[in-house]
Amino acid sequence: MIWNRPDLMNRLANLLWGLGLLLILVTGVLMVIRMPFFPVRDVVLAKPLERVQMEDIRAGIAPYIGGNFFTVDLKAIRQGAEQQPWVYRADVRRQGFGSLALDIDEQVPVARWGNEGTRTTSDWLNRDGEVFEVPDNSLGNAGQGLPVLHGPLDTGNELMTRYMRYSSLLEPTGRTIRQLDLSPRLSWSMRLDNGTRVELGRERTLNSADEQVQTFVSLYPQLVGNRPVVPAVVDLRYPAGVAVRYPASPAAASTPSDRKGKS
Repeated sequence: MIWNRPDLMNRLANLLWGLGLLLILVTGVLMVIRMPFFPVRDVVLAKPLERVQMEDIRAGIAPYIGGNFFTVDLKAIRQGAEQQPWVYRADVRRQGFGSLALDIDEQVPVARWGNEGTRTTSDWLNRDGEVFEVPDNSLGNAGQGLPVLHGPLDTGNELMTRYMRYSSLLEPTGRTIRQLDLSPRLSWSMRLDNGTRVELGRERTLNSADEQVQTFVSLYPQLVGNRPVVPAVVDLRYPAGVAVRYPASPAAASTPSDRKGKS
């Protein structure tokens, strides 16, 4: 039996002493790091910010700075920072002793979402097609020259994808899209930088809208020609024809085209 083995008894005693000391050490460390002797003294920005206000960041993360340097909730601080205007993504880490490093990527607007915001804020789309809201007084010249995309809720990504694709298809005409709309009935239309409105309608096949844009591009030289004005509306919703209206004429005008149909 073990009681008759002094060597085993000594080993067991040493093991128990070791486990006890380890438990005391771990308990002591946990108690120390939870004591308010090591507060978070400062939050340092990893890089300069152009539009994000540090006052907003401090207000957003203040509720989560409690505790001390070792126990502060970094995830909650990150989420608090990401809820502030103009913040696209935030990352926070412990730096040195008593200091947190906050790395913030700012939102970059690539299009306005919808025609109008509230009296003091407006909605914008970022490069991922995500909608974000910012105060109008913080915009400066950030929104100048950007297109307007408008559609039902949760269609921002689809509109951004279409905008990029249609812009590429329109390059031969030298025109750019100033507004792209998707109606509640899922009908597509766009307004160009020269004021022409192009009606694409609802998609009948997977690639029908792309084909209609390509049709517009092929007809564009005939639509403008040597005319003193550009078309007000080019309606591509007809299965076998194109309707064109010029601002100088109240009636719809037909243009030469290989596609025959209602005009």
